[in-house]
Amino acid sequence: AEKIRVTPNGINVEALAGLPGKTEEEQQFINAGAVLRVTPIKDVKTMIQAFAFAKKSVPKLKLWIMGPTDEDEKYAQECFDLVDSLGVSDIEFTGRVNVKEYLGRMDFTILTSISEGQPLTILESYAAHKPTIATDVGNCRELIYGNDDGFGAAGILTHIMNLEEIAQAMIDLAIDPEGREQM
Repeated sequence: AEKIRVTPNGINVEALAGLPGKTEEEQQFINAGAVLRVTPIKDVKTMIQAFAFAKKSVPKLKLWIMGPTDEDEKYAQECFDLVDSLGVSDIEFTGRVNVKEYLGRMDFTILTSISEGQPLTILESYAAHKPTIATDVGNCRELIYGNDDGFGAAGILTHIMNLEEIAQAMIDLAIDPEGREQM
């Protein structure tokens, strides 16, 4: 016990309070935001494919992939090519951004990682009052469902690489503004 020290992993909640909302032009979309590095461990390809399926049911969906694309340039190019080959519109790769300029404009966030610890992007989403979709890795289950805290779910948990579940979660959050607000 004397050799163990807990290092809390957290964010500055006040820094994400009162974020600007959607622009007038963005009001026509239901924005899903992914704050991540475009790398294989984040499984961006599954996210793109699931989004393509969800967009067929909810044409107003828009996906914002926010984060660096230079860590694995080959994989990033494969993601860009996948978007082109699927012919799906309304996917924006922003590159590195200040999340405070984007999170307030999102209706929900999404993380399709195949491995995580405790993702800061989910904590940032919650500080910005946004529900999240995440794969069942690391601490995502507890972050979404709580620890019998009585607050209820703060998003939707899916299985890793499950296109159907991830697409359905996007559809479910997109068509249920009251559910998003409750989450």
